[in-house]
Amino acid sequence: MTRRKAENVFSTPKSGNYPVQGLGFYAKANPAYTPDAIDDIGFEKPGNDDASSGSSAGSGCDTNSSGVYSIKDEKESDNKPTTKDNKDEKKKDEKNNVQMKRSLNLFHCVAIMVAVTGHSSVFISPSNILSATGSVGASLIVWLVGGLINMMLALCFAELGTMLPHAGGPYAYVMHTFGPLPGFLIMWGYVVLVAGPFWAFLAYTAALYIVQPVYPDCDAPDDGVKVLAGWIMITMVILNCVYMKYVVKIQSLLSSTKIIALAIIVVAGIIQLVKGETENFQNMFEGTSSDPGQIGLAVLYAAFSYGGWQVMTSMMEEVKKPGRDLPRSVYITFIIVIIKYIMTNVAYFTLLSPPEVLGSKAVAITFIQRVYNPLRIVISVFVATTSIGALNASIMGHSRLLFAGSRVGHMPVIFGMISHKYLTPWPSILVLMVWGLVMLFSGGVVDMMDFIGLYSTTMGIAVVLALLYLRYTKPDEHRPYQTMFFVPLVMLVVNIAVLVLAIYQKPQKMGIGLAILFSGIPIYWFGVLWEPKPKCFRDFIAGWTIVAQKMLMIGKTST
Repeated sequence: MTRRKAENVFSTPKSGNYPVQGLGFYAKANPAYTPDAIDDIGFEKPGNDDASSGSSAGSGCDTNSSGVYSIKDEKESDNKPTTKDNKDEKKKDEKNNVQMKRSLNLFHCVAIMVAVTGHSSVFISPSNILSATGSVGASLIVWLVGGLINMMLALCFAELGTMLPHAGGPYAYVMHTFGPLPGFLIMWGYVVLVAGPFWAFLAYTAALYIVQPVYPDCDAPDDGVKVLAGWIMITMVILNCVYMKYVVKIQSLLSSTKIIALAIIVVAGIIQLVKGETENFQNMFEGTSSDPGQIGLAVLYAAFSYGGWQVMTSMMEEVKKPGRDLPRSVYITFIIVIIKYIMTNVAYFTLLSPPEVLGSKAVAITFIQRVYNPLRIVISVFVATTSIGALNASIMGHSRLLFAGSRVGHMPVIFGMISHKYLTPWPSILVLMVWGLVMLFSGGVVDMMDFIGLYSTTMGIAVVLALLYLRYTKPDEHRPYQTMFFVPLVMLVVNIAVLVLAIYQKPQKMGIGLAILFSGIPIYWFGVLWEPKPKCFRDFIAGWTIVAQKMLMIGKTST
């Protein structure tokens, strides 16, 4: 095994200058891969010599050389087409090359991002941020700082997204810039440290707010909440696998309930301020932590609390003027969300003392009980539906990352398969569900926030480095939008500082997270680079893949 080019990490003679098209993951051939699939993540299509060394897409047969069943593309044929066939095939190609309509304007971008940014964290994380900062004033400042960090990082994403409009997120940004190994680590970390913990966090939040009104004077039993959360997660997975078109239709309704819940809380808070409920703001910085590690941890939690805006990376091809509207939507969205979240926290402190906030798992319900007790049911329903809506969106989005990774040989071939009947990626959804359930029953809310915050910070560093590297190596590259130069520099310094302080404060927990992230290196070597694998191993994997296909009625997609 030898390196071919410095910019392509772990290139091999077999893979040429396109190591991502190696012979697949856990199989001799990756039937889900075709040279066209590499376009989906922003790479150039390989030439004939390179394509011949990679995986084949199979012919017009029902199975490929490894016996894996596929949903075949009828335009593939071993026979030479006639002149009429050529015309028909050309029409099919033109039909298949239809692109998404650019129909989103600035208003649409802002509406979407305001709805998804922050998910349901403001109903759960205030107590964790207050615990780390030690005072009301410091916690409000951290909420502001967390919002500004996310805003500047979103501007970096906007530049890369408009520069690489087909890239599809940080996974491909990093892979395009630094090669397949760093890109694989981004995808691996996202699946293990974000998808599973995030699904668990959202399901737990929904279950907690459903159960908590039944226990108005004490905390709901944690085991019971987790059992209900597991049921919610499994139910939403089933709906996504079988009733996708109906789930998509109610997504906007589920997301809108967060805005209603926050509006109720903010208005109630303003009324309390007018009444003179300002006792908790008299010495608002009293007790502020002087430990830099605690402050770094608080910023990590705040950065997590503004997550969800990354959906902008999936809107690139549908925005009419991405170079203008995306950065504007970032500024408008974060101004709205930061004000909304700070006002929500101010509302909490009008009636709840810091010890009461720290002692509450469902702070929104505790607050609304003080305002008008009958409203607790309304807030409970709205927060629960908000969390379920965010969980639904996550199931739809996160599973597609595994699906895309399989198509370029970075994940097992089975994750690139979909249901014959429902046309949804069952294997990807089911494996993430299992991991989400493991995280739900093995850890607490703080553990989930730790892992998600750790990965988000690490991913932010990688994306900013990619942006700076492309600025240096390709200064004349067309960029529909270019953020101010100090933004990525500040983001690099801040994210590194937050990461170092978080590791300093929780070395064991963060060490476990980093170990999980970098365990992707031997997995990458074993799954992608090690070729050829023993025949018995290939036969074993191929056999179980076919068994899974027959049980789930799934097949690979045509490209």
